[in-house]
Amino acid sequence: MAIKFSTKALSLLLVLIITLSLLLVSSQCHTKYREEEEEEKTAEESLFECFVTCSRQRQNDHELTDCEQRCVKQYQETKKQEGQESHRRHGGGGGEGTVENHHRQDEPAAQRFKQCQSRCGKQQQGQQRQYCQQKCQWEYEKQKREEEQQHGGGGSGGGDPTNAKKESKEEEKQQMQNPYFFDSQRFDSKYRTEQGHIKILERFSKNSDLLQGIENYRLAILEANPNTFVLPHHCDAESVFLVVGGRGTISYVWEKQRKSYNLKSGGVLWVPAGSIVYLTNNDDNERLYILKLLQPVNTPGRFKEYFGVGGENPESFYSTFSNEILEAAFNTQSEKLQRLFGQQSKGVIIKASKEQIRALSQESEFSPRGRREKESSWGPIDLLNEQPVFSNEFGQYFEASPNHYQQLRNLDVSVLLVNVTKGAMVAPYYNSKSTRLVFVVGGSGYFEMACPHLANAKGKHGSQGRKERQGEIITDVHYQKVSARLSVGDAFVVPAGHPISIVASQDSNLQLAGFGIKASHNQKYFLAGQENIWNEVQSEAKELAFRVPAREVEEIFRSQEQSYFMPGPGQKGKGQRYVASILDFVGF
Repeated sequence: MAIKFSTKALSLLLVLIITLSLLLVSSQCHTKYREEEEEEKTAEESLFECFVTCSRQRQNDHELTDCEQRCVKQYQETKKQEGQESHRRHGGGGGEGTVENHHRQDEPAAQRFKQCQSRCGKQQQGQQRQYCQQKCQWEYEKQKREEEQQHGGGGSGGGDPTNAKKESKEEEKQQMQNPYFFDSQRFDSKYRTEQGHIKILERFSKNSDLLQGIENYRLAILEANPNTFVLPHHCDAESVFLVVGGRGTISYVWEKQRKSYNLKSGGVLWVPAGSIVYLTNNDDNERLYILKLLQPVNTPGRFKEYFGVGGENPESFYSTFSNEILEAAFNTQSEKLQRLFGQQSKGVIIKASKEQIRALSQESEFSPRGRREKESSWGPIDLLNEQPVFSNEFGQYFEASPNHYQQLRNLDVSVLLVNVTKGAMVAPYYNSKSTRLVFVVGGSGYFEMACPHLANAKGKHGSQGRKERQGEIITDVHYQKVSARLSVGDAFVVPAGHPISIVASQDSNLQLAGFGIKASHNQKYFLAGQENIWNEVQSEAKELAFRVPAREVEEIFRSQEQSYFMPGPGQKGKGQRYVASILDFVGF
């Protein structure tokens, strides 16, 4: 049977065919455009997009970590392929003549960083904005390193680019093999909501057996948006809180008493294990940043938070008990209990009204006390209200020690804040018995440290660590330089006895916060400057030890006019004077 079409039907069919054809061509063009666009993406842009995809697909923290690890692995493979391709194109020249590198030379790093941050603020929101800002930081640091290599190469003509590249590669290799350095990516998100997150640094002993002595300590950073509330919980770990940005109210219930304190930057508070703790960010504009040191009381190096409140997110531990147990415990019907323990679904950090924030902060207590009262007090410490232990125009060092504060004696830890003015450095020094866990709050710089353990480990597979016999002389003393570039969010460990020097970059103050482990009666011995420890050694001993006349030894060790903090590399003779204050601490 023949099928007949009306003129109207044929017209509609023709329009439909033309429309489908146009859509198909458009799709092909769009696909081709996307392919070309993807081809133009840098490895860093692909890494950023991969991280964003991970955050969207996130079901739990472990899946996020695995996803991010796959992103990093793909990034490393891409960079390796790019390096090989560049080597083939330029005959081993490293690609100095590429358009991209010339563009970066023409445009200052600070200007590109500012433009990048501005784009993030306009185009991105929430988590994607954070990833975008992190990408800006990566690009900024990379370009700064390139500029330093091109302009500060160590010779009068700016240095040999080939040597600068070799030094950069050697530096990157050394940083990757450094067991004492943890970049910001080593902090894993434990809790994350739209209003903030809590990140935990991986276990120290996971990075190296050399850090087994601090295996039972963990570092964490809390970041909360303005006018937010962190849900009540308890933890199977002793904790010390250090506010490094913003202001807030921390409350905890211990020995049947609620203790609440208003804290700002520099505020320190000990929170006992098992106490129910909750806190608020009281500020309308600034984020709250708290650095936490935790000492687990159950399993070494491992701790958990326990939430009685909750529902879908976070889960309440009450939900694990049977209805019979809960009804008997609360003398309440299960329907009402299910409503009570099943309402929360917005996560650990949530938004609060200004009225609620005001009520919580008004009920808190905080009155600065003198040192004598603090001896017997369990309240907070206002570290920035104290006199600095060391201070001059090149930097300040604040420390709360268990020798003076009872609330720190139980854990035998100290709390420290350090500000190194731009272009300055901390004189080489070492701690007598305390290991330091340090976090970068602001600015950038680098450190260099002498380590005998890595040199000896290397010697097992080479010639460096072996005992050398020269007649009857036997020596087993070797050191390896450990160094790393520092930026906001990084952490590093300074073991007891290890000589170290820390240098701030030329364009920003380096601001550090941290904790000292086994801090009671620790001594800080400086190895250079007016207050260096060699001044107390007898001249005859120095002459015998250095095999140089005592007069020359004294002249060298007394030639530095500054103590503790001093002008850094390249600053000698410029007559620059720096005025800085630890009160300039800012959020990151």
